[in-house]
Amino acid sequence: MPSVYHPATRRETALEPAVDEPSDDELVRRVQAGDREAFAELIRRFERPALAVAFAVLADGEAAGDAVQGAFVRAWQKLADLRRPERFGAWLCGIVRNMARDEKRRCRRELRVRAEVSAVAGRGGEPDPAAECSRKENDQQLAAALAQLDELSRTAVTLRYYEGLSSKDIGGLLELSPAAVDMRLLRARQFLKERLT
Repeated sequence: MPSVYHPATRRETALEPAVDEPSDDELVRRVQAGDREAFAELIRRFERPALAVAFAVLADGEAAGDAVQGAFVRAWQKLADLRRPERFGAWLCGIVRNMARDEKRRCRRELRVRAEVSAVAGRGGEPDPAAECSRKENDQQLAAALAQLDELSRTAVTLRYYEGLSSKDIGGLLELSPAAVDMRLLRARQFLKERLT
Protein backbone atom coordinates (compact mmCIF):
# COMPACT_ATOMS: atom_id res chain seq x y z
CA MET A 1 0.00 0.00 0.00
CA PRO A 2 1.51 3.37 -0.96
CA SER A 3 2.12 5.80 1.87
CA VAL A 4 1.44 8.95 -0.13
CA TYR A 5 -1.72 10.05 -1.92
CA HIS A 6 -1.33 12.23 -4.99
CA PRO A 7 -4.73 13.50 -6.17
CA ALA A 8 -3.23 14.65 -9.46
CA THR A 9 -2.75 11.00 -10.42
CA ARG A 10 -6.49 10.61 -10.95
CA ARG A 11 -7.67 7.48 -12.65
CA GLU A 12 -11.06 6.15 -13.60
CA THR A 13 -12.32 4.14 -10.65
CA ALA A 14 -15.47 2.14 -10.12
CA LEU A 15 -16.46 0.38 -6.95
CA GLU A 16 -18.50 -2.20 -8.82
CA PRO A 17 -16.61 -5.50 -9.13
CA ALA A 18 -16.29 -7.11 -12.53
CA VAL A 19 -18.97 -9.66 -13.40
CA ASP A 20 -16.77 -12.65 -12.55
CA GLU A 21 -15.42 -11.14 -9.28
CA PRO A 22 -17.01 -11.64 -5.85
CA SER A 23 -19.09 -8.81 -4.41
CA ASP A 24 -17.79 -6.67 -1.54
CA ASP A 25 -20.15 -8.28 0.96
CA GLU A 26 -19.05 -11.75 -0.19
CA LEU A 27 -15.42 -10.72 0.36
CA VAL A 28 -16.28 -9.39 3.83
CA ARG A 29 -17.93 -12.69 4.76
CA ARG A 30 -14.85 -14.56 3.51
CA VAL A 31 -12.59 -12.31 5.62
CA GLN A 32 -14.80 -12.91 8.64
CA ALA A 33 -14.30 -16.64 8.00
CA GLY A 34 -10.49 -16.15 8.06
CA ASP A 35 -9.61 -15.56 4.37
CA ARG A 36 -6.71 -13.05 4.32
CA GLU A 37 -6.64 -12.92 0.51
CA ALA A 38 -10.20 -11.59 0.53
CA PHE A 39 -9.05 -8.69 2.72
CA ALA A 40 -6.22 -7.94 0.30
CA GLU A 41 -8.85 -7.69 -2.45
CA LEU A 42 -10.95 -5.30 -0.33
CA ILE A 43 -7.86 -3.13 0.16
CA ARG A 44 -7.27 -3.13 -3.60
CA ARG A 45 -10.86 -2.07 -4.27
CA PHE A 46 -11.15 0.60 -1.59
CA GLU A 47 -7.62 2.00 -1.26
CA ARG A 48 -7.99 4.97 -3.61
CA PRO A 49 -11.48 6.03 -2.40
CA ALA A 50 -10.20 5.74 1.18
CA LEU A 51 -7.18 7.89 0.29
CA ALA A 52 -9.47 10.47 -1.28
CA VAL A 53 -11.59 10.62 1.89
CA ALA A 54 -8.49 11.08 4.07
CA PHE A 55 -7.07 13.68 1.70
CA ALA A 56 -10.35 15.64 1.85
CA VAL A 57 -9.88 15.92 5.63
CA LEU A 58 -6.11 16.45 5.78
CA ALA A 59 -5.13 18.16 2.48
CA ASP A 60 -1.78 16.37 2.75
CA GLY A 61 -0.96 13.32 0.66
CA GLU A 62 1.55 11.76 3.04
CA ALA A 63 -0.67 12.20 6.09
CA ALA A 64 -3.64 10.81 4.11
CA GLY A 65 -1.63 7.70 3.25
CA ASP A 66 -0.71 7.21 6.91
CA ALA A 67 -4.33 7.64 8.02
CA VAL A 68 -5.54 5.08 5.46
CA GLN A 69 -2.94 2.54 6.51
CA GLY A 70 -4.09 2.93 10.10
CA ALA A 71 -7.71 2.67 9.02
CA PHE A 72 -7.12 -0.60 7.17
CA VAL A 73 -5.38 -2.03 10.24
CA ARG A 74 -8.33 -0.98 12.41
CA ALA A 75 -10.80 -2.37 9.85
CA TRP A 76 -8.95 -5.71 9.90
CA GLN A 77 -9.14 -5.78 13.69
CA LYS A 78 -12.84 -4.85 13.83
CA LEU A 79 -14.21 -6.61 10.74
CA ALA A 80 -15.64 -9.46 12.82
CA ASP A 81 -17.96 -6.88 14.44
CA LEU A 82 -19.39 -5.65 11.11
CA ARG A 83 -22.99 -6.91 11.08
CA ARG A 84 -23.94 -5.63 7.61
CA PRO A 85 -21.23 -6.71 5.15
CA GLU A 86 -22.95 -4.84 2.31
CA ARG A 87 -22.15 -1.58 4.16
CA PHE A 88 -18.38 -2.22 4.18
CA GLY A 89 -17.52 0.82 2.01
CA ALA A 90 -19.41 3.30 4.18
CA TRP A 91 -18.11 1.64 7.36
CA LEU A 92 -14.52 1.82 6.12
CA CYS A 93 -14.86 5.47 5.08
CA GLY A 94 -16.17 6.28 8.56
CA ILE A 95 -13.04 4.72 10.05
CA VAL A 96 -10.87 6.64 7.56
CA ARG A 97 -12.56 9.96 8.42
CA ASN A 98 -12.06 9.35 12.15
CA MET A 99 -8.39 8.40 11.67
CA ALA A 100 -7.82 11.49 9.50
CA ARG A 101 -9.49 13.77 12.06
CA ASP A 102 -7.30 12.28 14.79
CA GLU A 103 -4.22 12.89 12.62
CA LYS A 104 -5.31 16.48 12.00
CA ARG A 105 -5.69 17.12 15.74
CA ARG A 106 -2.29 15.52 16.39
CA CYS A 107 -0.71 17.74 13.71
CA ARG A 108 -2.23 20.88 15.24
CA ARG A 109 -0.99 19.95 18.71
CA GLU A 110 2.49 19.28 17.33
CA LEU A 111 2.57 22.67 15.58
CA ARG A 112 1.46 24.43 18.77
CA VAL A 113 4.21 22.71 20.78
CA ARG A 114 6.84 23.63 18.14
CA ALA A 115 5.66 27.26 18.17
CA GLU A 116 5.89 27.38 21.97
CA VAL A 117 9.37 25.86 21.94
CA SER A 118 10.47 28.36 19.26
CA ALA A 119 9.07 31.26 21.26
CA VAL A 120 10.80 30.13 24.45
CA ALA A 121 14.07 29.57 22.61
CA GLY A 122 13.74 33.00 20.99
CA ARG A 123 14.07 31.60 17.49
CA GLY A 124 11.19 33.42 15.90
CA GLY A 125 7.45 33.42 15.60
CA GLU A 126 4.82 30.79 15.25
CA PRO A 127 4.88 28.67 12.07
CA ASP A 128 1.95 28.94 9.67
CA PRO A 129 -0.17 25.78 10.29
CA ALA A 130 -1.88 25.96 6.88
CA ALA A 131 1.47 26.12 5.10
CA GLU A 132 2.87 23.25 7.21
CA CYS A 133 -0.10 20.94 6.63
CA SER A 134 -0.34 21.78 2.90
CA ARG A 135 3.39 21.73 2.13
CA LYS A 136 3.12 19.25 -0.71
CA GLU A 137 0.17 20.89 -2.46
CA ASN A 138 1.00 22.83 -5.62
CA ASP A 139 -2.24 24.73 -5.94
CA GLN A 140 -2.67 26.54 -2.63
CA GLN A 141 -5.53 28.64 -3.91
CA LEU A 142 -7.60 25.56 -4.75
CA ALA A 143 -6.66 23.88 -1.47
CA ALA A 144 -7.80 26.97 0.45
CA ALA A 145 -11.10 27.08 -1.42
CA LEU A 146 -11.66 23.36 -0.88
CA ALA A 147 -10.93 23.78 2.81
CA GLN A 148 -13.85 26.21 3.09
CA LEU A 149 -16.30 23.52 2.00
CA ASP A 150 -17.96 21.40 4.66
CA GLU A 151 -16.31 18.01 5.10
CA LEU A 152 -18.98 15.96 3.26
CA SER A 153 -18.95 18.29 0.24
CA ARG A 154 -15.15 18.35 0.18
CA THR A 155 -15.09 14.55 0.32
CA ALA A 156 -17.67 14.29 -2.48
CA VAL A 157 -15.64 16.69 -4.65
CA THR A 158 -12.45 14.72 -4.03
CA LEU A 159 -14.12 11.39 -4.81
CA ARG A 160 -15.73 12.75 -7.99
CA TYR A 161 -12.95 14.85 -9.51
CA TYR A 162 -9.83 13.08 -8.26
CA GLU A 163 -11.14 9.51 -8.22
CA GLY A 164 -13.81 9.70 -10.95
CA LEU A 165 -16.49 7.95 -8.87
CA SER A 166 -20.15 8.14 -9.84
CA SER A 167 -22.77 9.82 -7.66
CA LYS A 168 -24.09 6.36 -6.79
CA ASP A 169 -20.67 5.16 -5.62
CA ILE A 170 -20.03 8.36 -3.67
CA GLY A 171 -23.47 8.10 -2.08
CA GLY A 172 -22.74 4.54 -1.00
CA LEU A 173 -19.50 5.60 0.67
CA LEU A 174 -20.95 8.70 2.36
CA GLU A 175 -24.41 7.27 3.09
CA LEU A 176 -26.14 9.85 0.89
CA SER A 177 -28.57 9.43 -1.99
CA PRO A 178 -27.15 10.06 -5.49
CA ALA A 179 -29.42 13.15 -5.71
CA ALA A 180 -27.96 14.50 -2.45
CA VAL A 181 -24.45 13.91 -3.81
CA ASP A 182 -25.32 15.75 -7.04
CA MET A 183 -26.72 18.69 -5.04
CA ARG A 184 -23.59 18.88 -2.88
CA LEU A 185 -21.39 18.76 -5.98
CA LEU A 186 -23.41 21.49 -7.69
CA ARG A 187 -23.19 23.79 -4.67
CA ALA A 188 -19.49 23.02 -4.23
CA ARG A 189 -18.75 23.84 -7.90
CA GLN A 190 -20.63 27.15 -7.59
CA PHE A 191 -18.76 28.00 -4.39
CA LEU A 192 -15.36 27.10 -5.87
CA LYS A 193 -16.10 29.07 -9.05
CA GLU A 194 -16.86 32.18 -6.97
CA ARG A 195 -13.72 31.77 -4.88
CA LEU A 196 -11.36 31.05 -7.78
CA THR A 197 -12.50 33.72 -10.27
